[in-house]
Amino acid sequence: MAIKRLRGVCAAVCGAVAGILLAAAGSAPAVAAFPDKPVTIIIGYGPGGMTDVSTRILAERLENILGVEVFVEHKPGAGGVLAWQALLERAADGYTIVDFGSSAYVTALMLDREIGLNDFEPLGSIMVQQRVLFGRKDMPFKTLEELIAYAKETPVTFADGGAFWASRVVEAMSKQFDLKFRLVPFRSGAEGSAAILGGHVATAETGVGTGAWLGATREGKLNVLGVLSPGNLDDVGQTGVRSISEVGAKFLVQMYYGYAVKQGTDPEKVKILVSAIEQAVKDEATEEKFRSRDLIPEWIAGDEYLKILSGLTGEAKELKAYLAE
Repeated sequence: MAIKRLRGVCAAVCGAVAGILLAAAGSAPAVAAFPDKPVTIIIGYGPGGMTDVSTRILAERLENILGVEVFVEHKPGAGGVLAWQALLERAADGYTIVDFGSSAYVTALMLDREIGLNDFEPLGSIMVQQRVLFGRKDMPFKTLEELIAYAKETPVTFADGGAFWASRVVEAMSKQFDLKFRLVPFRSGAEGSAAILGGHVATAETGVGTGAWLGATREGKLNVLGVLSPGNLDDVGQTGVRSISEVGAKFLVQMYYGYAVKQGTDPEKVKILVSAIEQAVKDEATEEKFRSRDLIPEWIAGDEYLKILSGLTGEAKELKAYLAE
């Protein structure tokens, strides 16, 4: 009889404890999985340029990693700065990412926009891209030296493809060497590529992997005159192409592509996004798609990428001051 009573007491107590635990679990807020709805990546340039192309390649892989749709939204204008501003108008919930390239940062500094690195949480950089100066095949210049000599005497049209920083470097080179460059604005590298391939301008600046690049290197429709960035084009099979620094140009463009979320985003969400993007960048299928356009993916973690961007501050201010002289 005593054993039966003891069992009855234990059952009652255990039942009461289980009830309390269930009630507590029911009242505690559940931790929602992230992400549980589509993620949007805002890019600051028009469709068809390398920011668009590279983002769409990664978005396809990110959908498999994150398990949700990843949309690409275009906010072209002000050299990529309008996209940064658009992100800051939205919630810091991790569901909106912005393309966070070095060109947009330099542009913001040069245009005195009230926007800075402290407004963002960098997720990382996905690649470094060389910027290239192209010339039409029918123009009487095939090298940087020939271009400089020709443009001192004859006006040369130049397609400004939306990369503000790169175009300002060309403008600075024109000022330094007293060249007669006439800048023709376009919203993206795709439009700039179409303009020179269509014979509407004499020269153009776009990056490796754009329509102009493929037209020049694979179809022989354009001349590759020089590199607007440090270094050369050996890694993408174009040996012997010189940087404009080798003919004495004072300013260069260092184009990094990356992503960020709004400052104040939950650190756990940031970790999930960083892990997903890093995985996408290092994926073999992603690398194959990048390299098919002569692009080389390279992952740089957010903290290190932030240092790189911060280091460009002095260059941006110096370039701005030079052009204002």
